[in-house]
Amino acid sequence: MFGNYIMTETTSSGIKLSFQTKGNYKYAKVPGISYRENGKIRKKGTIYLGRVIDEKNFIFFSKDRGVFKFDPVNNLFLDAPENYTGQLKNDQRKKPTLILDFGDSYFLSQLIRNIKYDEVIEAIGYKNSDTIYSMIMFYILTNYSCMHCNTWYEGNFAKILYPNADLHSQRISEFLKFLGREDVRQKFFRAHIEWLKKNICNDPAIVIDSTGLPNDIDIELPNVSNHNGKISNEVRMVSAVQRDSGYPLIFRAIPGNINDVSTLSTTITTLGEYSVNTDFTLLDAGYVSDKNIDKLYEANIDFVARLPEKLKNLHKSIVESGISDLKTSNNLIEFMGRFVYVKDVECRVGTKQNTAYAFLCYDVAAASDENYKTIANAKKLSKKKLKEKHSDFHKIFETSGIFIILSSLPFKREEILNVYYNRLIVEQYFDLGKGLSNSAQSSFRGQSTGAYDALSNCSND
Repeated sequence: MFGNYIMTETTSSGIKLSFQTKGNYKYAKVPGISYRENGKIRKKGTIYLGRVIDEKNFIFFSKDRGVFKFDPVNNLFLDAPENYTGQLKNDQRKKPTLILDFGDSYFLSQLIRNIKYDEVIEAIGYKNSDTIYSMIMFYILTNYSCMHCNTWYEGNFAKILYPNADLHSQRISEFLKFLGREDVRQKFFRAHIEWLKKNICNDPAIVIDSTGLPNDIDIELPNVSNHNGKISNEVRMVSAVQRDSGYPLIFRAIPGNINDVSTLSTTITTLGEYSVNTDFTLLDAGYVSDKNIDKLYEANIDFVARLPEKLKNLHKSIVESGISDLKTSNNLIEFMGRFVYVKDVECRVGTKQNTAYAFLCYDVAAASDENYKTIANAKKLSKKKLKEKHSDFHKIFETSGIFIILSSLPFKREEILNVYYNRLIVEQYFDLGKGLSNSAQSSFRGQSTGAYDALSNCSND
C-alpha cells in the first residue's frame, strides 16, 4: 500500500524532497516544477532517487546507480562512503529460511583471523570491512566473474559472516577502483611485509619473475608482448617472492612491451622501500644482462640465474671450457627423478669482469627429447633439404640438453640444481593465480634449454 508524499525541507536554499513509503521501504524524489501546457498540468525536472538509506545524509539506493549520495543544492550524484550498503533489512516479522553453502567461507574467515592476517586486510582502510572480506572469499572460492558475485553471496555462509557486505555491481566497481589506488597498494604491501616478517619468515633472499596477464582493456598498460616467441596483448606482472617461505612480497604491473631485463633494479629498489634489504635473488633468465649483473655486484646482492644464450660470448666460452669432460660419472647427479651431468666452471661476468661460477649442465632426458623431436622433423624433409640442414642438425645434437646456471656464489655441484629450482615457487604462485596446479616435478620437466628452446618455444624461462 502506497503512503502519501510528505514534503520535507532539506536545505537552507529551500530545496525539498518528496518521500513515499511502499511496504517496508521509503523512497524519495526531487519533485520538479509544475507547469501548464495546452490546458494540462505537467511536471519537469523530477529526479527519482530510489530507496532511502540515510535520509539525514542524503544517501540513496537505485538499481541504476547503486548506493550514492545526492547533493540537493547542486543536483549532483556523488559517491557514497564505503560503509553504506544497499542491502536494506526487511523488517517483516516473518523471516525467510535460508539454505546456505556452509563450510568454505567459515574456514577461510577463521584461518584469516587465527593467523592474524585480518590486521593486514584492515590496514588498507576500506570502511565496509564486510565487503572486502566477502570479496576475498569470492575470489578464493570461485572462478566466476564479478557479475555473479551477489548471487554467490546470497547462497553462501558469507552472508551470515558479513551481513553488511554490498556486492551489487556498481559497489564492486567502486571497491576495485579503491584497491587500484597507489596509496592503498602501498598500505597493503607495507602491512603484508610487516606481518610476513613477524609471523612467517624474515629471510631477505627473494625470487623475482614476471608473467603475462592477457588483457585487451583500453588502458595504457596492455601492450603487444613477445615473450619466448608468444605474441599477445597483455599486462606483465613482476613479482618478488620470499625464497624460504614461498610467500609473495610485492607485485608490479608494467606494460606488456617492457623487457624483464629493464625491471630488475626497480623491483629491488621498491623492496628496499618496504624494508626488505635483499641480499640474494633467484632470477629468471630474462633478467640476466651485463648491466644487471654489474648492479647486483655493486649492491652486494648474490644471485643465481640461468644464463641466456643471448650472452653469446660468455655462453660459448663456458661450454668450450667444460664440455670435454662434462659427461663423467663423478659429475652425474640425480635430481627429482632426472639425471643431470653438472660441472662447475669459474668465469668473469658483466662489463666489470666480476668473478662468478658457471655450472654447465647436461640433462639426459631433455637431450633425448630434443634429439627425438629433431629426428622426427628431419624425416619429413626431402633428401635435398635434409642434406642442406645437416649442419643445423649437428649443432642441435651437439648442444641438446645443455644449459648453464650462473651464480655469484661457489655452490657445490650437488646443491646448485636444488638452489636454482627453488625459483619454481614463483611459477607455482603464478599458476595458483591463473587457476593452474602444475607440480614442481612437471615444472622442472618444462625447463627446456639449449638450441631446442628456439625450436619448441616451450621453455618456462
